Amino acid sequence: MKLSIKLAYAAPSVGLAGLSLPLLVYLPTFYATQGQVPLATIGLIFLVIRLLDIGWDPVVGAAMDRTRPRFGRFRFWLAVGAPLLSLAVWFLFNPPAGSGAIYLASCLLGVYAAWSICFVAQLGWGGALASSYEGRNALFAWWQGAYLLGSLIIAAIAQLPEFRTDPAGAVGAMGWFIMVAVLIGVAIALAGVPEPVSSPPAKVRFSDYLRLVARPAIARLLAVDLLMGMAVMTGGSLFFFYFGARHGFSRPSAAMLFFVVNLGSLVGAWAWGALGSRLGKQTAACAAFCCYAVMLAVVHFAPIDQMASAVPIVFLFGATVSAGPVLVRSMLADVGDQEELASGVDHKGLIAALFANSNKLGTAIGPALAFLALAASGFAPTAPSQTGRALTGLFAMAIAFPAVLGLLSAWLVRGHSISRQSLADIQLALAQSRLKRAH
Repeated sequence: MKLSIKLAYAAPSVGLAGLSLPLLVYLPTFYATQGQVPLATIGLIFLVIRLLDIGWDPVVGAAMDRTRPRFGRFRFWLAVGAPLLSLAVWFLFNPPAGSGAIYLASCLLGVYAAWSICFVAQLGWGGALASSYEGRNALFAWWQGAYLLGSLIIAAIAQLPEFRTDPAGAVGAMGWFIMVAVLIGVAIALAGVPEPVSSPPAKVRFSDYLRLVARPAIARLLAVDLLMGMAVMTGGSLFFFYFGARHGFSRPSAAMLFFVVNLGSLVGAWAWGALGSRLGKQTAACAAFCCYAVMLAVVHFAPIDQMASAVPIVFLFGATVSAGPVLVRSMLADVGDQEELASGVDHKGLIAALFANSNKLGTAIGPALAFLALAASGFAPTAPSQTGRALTGLFAMAIAFPAVLGLLSAWLVRGHSISRQSLADIQLALAQSRLKRAH
């Protein structure tokens, strides 16, 4: 596959990634201070909308499996989702004076619904676009790289001098970046990336959703994605607390280290994709998840109370974080071919929706457990020092818990059975099956 196609396919990820950090960090505080919405109400709104969003993903995936526009089903849905997302982002990031809880809930509902359309369409498109064992690793490595680039740009916007004392200006600038990046990125993808001819439309039922979840190969990868999502987001949600209380870094210094972690992830995306092609996807993923657990221990026990000693360690730690999104997505695309050969139905849209579900559940469950555990241990975020019990609780949730999840994921992913040769056999049989159905 040409590099230009990989770059064009990854382009929408820059804007789509820009939503993650504002939704987690900046928008709740912004609406609490500017919109005067109580924090408890904001937390409830985000929780309820997130749960509704998880139920929306299968609907989106089923719609993609049932439609076959000449334009390409995934290209069509991405073209539909992008302007809807940009419009919803405009309203969410630029609320009028006096906007309250209902306004926030309405905008969030629109943002999450449109984001799901774009994410599921792009993931399904990638599974259909790249068919070779190595090609899928490379394609999803570029996707993850573009995603991390978008996250880094958003983090950089928040650090600009003019926005450090102007949260409303920072939020507005983030909104503009997301809107422009999504529209330009999707336009580049639609102009520069083809979509292979799909199988005939599928009649999707709720039983199909349950059947796919019960497939051992799919269930294993969804479990790995869920566990690694929980691990990474648990550690990420406690990053500033941990480096402040354990290693004595100020918040600005910790923010710089967080930036370095993302730089490491950017490099790791391509490194793990290449290793997946060389060693086998499940072997590379197993190694990556074990390295993730080891690097967590290094982060905790190494003497990194100075920036010079911390930077190389957190960079290497960051390089282990991006293995899951690259390799699990690639393996999921392989399983999609296997499922189509077994059932005679192309369910790539629904499988992409399942992946979106596991991803969202992991990012929701991990931080929720982390903050509940920290509260139970007596951790006080604004206290100048913490009790021994609070520090133990912080270690348990920021280091030990994610490390255990990483090792469990490594054990699970070893059971993935599609090798380079078996994928080639599956695709040959699938091509013959499609030819028979066409005639």
